Amino acid sequence: MSNLWEFLSRDTAFFGGPQSPMLSWLGSFGIILFFVWQVIRLTGEVARARRPFDRVGPMLTALANDRGDLDRERFTTRALVGFTPQTYQTSSAAARIDCDDLQSVETAMQKEPMFRHPWMQFRKTLILEHTPWFIEPRIFSTRRAEDIFTQDMLLNHRVNLAFYSQLPSLVTGTGLLLTFLALFIGLSRLHADGSEIVGIQGLINGLAGKFLSSIVGLIAANLFTLIEKPMVFRLMNRHQTFLDLLDKLFPRKTMEQMLEQLTPVHGPQSRNRPVSGGEPHELHEGSRTESLALPIAELTSAVRSLTQWKQDEQAARQRMTDELPRVFREEFIAPMKELNDSIHDLTRLLKDAHAHRSQTTMTLDDLMSRLTDTLADQRASSSVARPEGRRFWSKRAMASAPRPTA
Repeated sequence: MSNLWEFLSRDTAFFGGPQSPMLSWLGSFGIILFFVWQVIRLTGEVARARRPFDRVGPMLTALANDRGDLDRERFTTRALVGFTPQTYQTSSAAARIDCDDLQSVETAMQKEPMFRHPWMQFRKTLILEHTPWFIEPRIFSTRRAEDIFTQDMLLNHRVNLAFYSQLPSLVTGTGLLLTFLALFIGLSRLHADGSEIVGIQGLINGLAGKFLSSIVGLIAANLFTLIEKPMVFRLMNRHQTFLDLLDKLFPRKTMEQMLEQLTPVHGPQSRNRPVSGGEPHELHEGSRTESLALPIAELTSAVRSLTQWKQDEQAARQRMTDELPRVFREEFIAPMKELNDSIHDLTRLLKDAHAHRSQTTMTLDDLMSRLTDTLADQRASSSVARPEGRRFWSKRAMASAPRPTA
């Protein structure tokens, strides 16, 4: 332990620099290595966090620019009604569909793991505008993108911004700590030897080198601040640009705006409000209304016919469901009655046949008994009259003889 302490407190000069304790030199080298390591880490984390924004940003920018052109054409056309013909709108604007943009954005978001979960939450806030059938609906959001795609959700678990913001203070504190340790080593050599103080020359000779670690720490802290702040600023700028593009693609609609659209505005002021170029505007509106009247009437008639057909089909199906049990009962009553009667007749016939068979058996048994008795009497009388005459069968033999079938 004493050898280690002597090694750390020994004054040494490197690269022609001032003499400083070995502890200050080792601490300075450690601060430099720590500084380089943290710069490499910060650069890698910021680069990985910027890649999803770089991949999604061009697509969002293109869609947002197209959306801006469409909105400008729409508002300009509405403002110049009566002066500009309806064919002024470009084909690209007429073919613009918000649902297609939503599908493109969703496909891009699903490919990026960083945006996948926030996008699922943001998509739940989107609403589809209720418009007539001949107008393409717009998609709005009920919340701003910054409420869903927050910095905590996107960046904090990929870039440790809190640690990097405190790293300059950590490096400076480490350098100051090593400086105080070097001063502590120099002061520990001072001791009084009688009336003289021994060791003051070593403290004074290496005093300048003892501040080496503080100087290196301050330089590393300032350099890290100059590197970290612009990198984080560029990352925050990418994040804010991403939020602005999403808000531009899916503008926020408040509850007041939705209620205002649901409230019909019909009044004398709205009907009698003067419009620049009044007669051309009225002619344009009248021609547009007449051109849409026939398709709307045909569509209404087709919808009514389809609705009536569906109602008739449901009514017929309901009647069939109600009548089916009754029809089954009426159709099966007669066959079931005949079947029951046949079963009863068959049962009665079987009972009569069984009774007749029993009676026939009893009659045959009685007839055989009498016949046996008669034959026995005849044999007895014959044996008395003619003892050596012809022999008759015995009663047991005749009883065992087969009976004639009825």
